Amino acid sequence: MHVEALYPVHPVLKQYIEYYYFVQTDDPNFEAIYYAYPHTFNSLNIHKCADYEIHDHFKKEFENPKKPYLSLVQGRYNIPILVHLSGKLDKLTIVFRPLGINQFIRKPFDAVAPHPFQVFREWDAASGYPDFLTHFYATSDNVKRIDLLEAFLMTQYRPLPENELLQEIIEELTDFDRDEKISAIAKNHFIEDRTFTRFFTKHLGLSPVSFKKIARFRHSLKDKFSYSRLMNLTQVGYQSNFYDQSYFVRVYKQMTNENPSSFLGHINKLTDRLFFRFVKDNI
Repeated sequence: MHVEALYPVHPVLKQYIEYYYFVQTDDPNFEAIYYAYPHTFNSLNIHKCADYEIHDHFKKEFENPKKPYLSLVQGRYNIPILVHLSGKLDKLTIVFRPLGINQFIRKPFDAVAPHPFQVFREWDAASGYPDFLTHFYATSDNVKRIDLLEAFLMTQYRPLPENELLQEIIEELTDFDRDEKISAIAKNHFIEDRTFTRFFTKHLGLSPVSFKKIARFRHSLKDKFSYSRLMNLTQVGYQSNFYDQSYFVRVYKQMTNENPSSFLGHINKLTDRLFFRFVKDNI
């Protein structure tokens, strides 16, 4: 399996997309099974000649020459997803920052992606989408593919009217130094608590409480692998402002099904920002 990560070039897209990555295999007997973990980012996968199976918190993507293209979008989830890849694959993944994908769809996010994974159909009616897919997969150079992708994305770009307000809310939710309560953040924006939760869930796909918990988990994971001085679990938890060590352990068990020491000791780092826990692979 060849994995390559590339980064947005267009200045507008840099605001909304964290990175792209490509997964390519040329072995019909290829198989990989791994866990993907809750994230505040959203992934959109676009395959050539592939099919899928989705059952609760399990997703399988496999080669199918009879299906020219397949697009799957990740919704929100707060426990691990088991992912199974098999056969010859050529997959692009767009990793959107929070609210990123919202700028390129016409419906609220929770209407587009109500489940952990589902088929993505929002661009099916776009006049340039079939031509984009044809030219994209006729090109083998991933840098040139990014040029084609970004040109298409800009045809779908429609800034979300509520984006500025929601970005401010996200910044407050993920400021772990201040660590304001959800009710205080709602009050800061003159929004009643229930309205605040409905508004946030409509555009982010999960409640502010769940978003903050996942963001704190991801913050601690980033710290563990980014800073050499943060080597022990106590420091990792403290840096992300977990209330105490027992809460730190509970969150990790929910997000990963493992305690922190076991999870962090077995995680696989495929790129600087791409972490999985492989169960089986023949990479």
